[in-house]
Amino acid sequence: MRLQVPNLNLPQAPSNILGINLDGERVLIVYGSMSGHVHERVLMDPPWQEGFATVLESVATQADRLLALTQAQHLPVPERLSVSISGDYDNETGLLESAPDFPEWHNVALKSQLGFKFNLPAHVEQKANAGAMAERLFGQAADVRNFFFVSLSPTVRIGAILDGKIYRNIGGSAGNLGKIRVSSHGPSGFGYPGSLDGYASAAGLRELAQARHGAHWEPGFDSLQVIQDAIAGDPYAQEVCLESARVLGHALAQSTLLLRPEMIVIGHPFCLLGPEYEEGLRKALSEASELNDSEMPQLRLSNLGNRLPELQALAPAIHAAREQKRA
Repeated sequence: MRLQVPNLNLPQAPSNILGINLDGERVLIVYGSMSGHVHERVLMDPPWQEGFATVLESVATQADRLLALTQAQHLPVPERLSVSISGDYDNETGLLESAPDFPEWHNVALKSQLGFKFNLPAHVEQKANAGAMAERLFGQAADVRNFFFVSLSPTVRIGAILDGKIYRNIGGSAGNLGKIRVSSHGPSGFGYPGSLDGYASAAGLRELAQARHGAHWEPGFDSLQVIQDAIAGDPYAQEVCLESARVLGHALAQSTLLLRPEMIVIGHPFCLLGPEYEEGLRKALSEASELNDSEMPQLRLSNLGNRLPELQALAPAIHAAREQKRA
């Protein structure tokens, strides 16, 4: 798929964005605006065990479907490509070094290949960083200079904004909290048995629910079903979600003590849970860090709800455009 880039010498209307939120659990493709409004969206289950070229072709096919819908509405072609990606993405080189949910991907020239495939300027960010950007642009962290965004799908990662800037490192491995070993055995998610990914990620939550109360759910249930059941008051689902909250709260303690964020924002889909999950997480973090109420960061479930994955897809391009405008 090759899109025609608009003539940049002509007066420009507000940019439209082709956004992709890409991980091993699902791919969300959206057509949206610089204001964060989404006109159309499509979802697909990725062939996560395949190489990058195969996945890219599948994504491009679904993007064609999406753009056919937008063209039928006489919407202009997108002018930017914005991608939120799981795994270790290096912004300096444009390489995705590895991704636990795409085991066949190694040292993929992600940015250049995406830009070539779609014939658009490509803006790419690691998924947790894209979540932090979305919260800074549209959520509760607009005026917060130091905060963590905790991405929980497909793995547990922190996107940190420190002194108003995204924290990155060479190789793109920063914030990879999910590798922490919580126990010698247990659920794994996309990580190792007994890892934080197994207890606190969306992929791990299904395994945790299966281990604790497997007979309670119908075969083929997923983590979203557990979360929806917890919201509806199912005591089995609530018990599993609170266990996940306790483990996550303890795991966040060291990072909190080291960097002392003003706020910690919990990402999708756990942000859909209510005050009981939030309080369980706060209590566990307080116990593990031994911070008193005045020292504790504000702990928030993202108020962007189900819009968060869409905004994660759009945020890299919006953030880049605003940074360019400031410069």
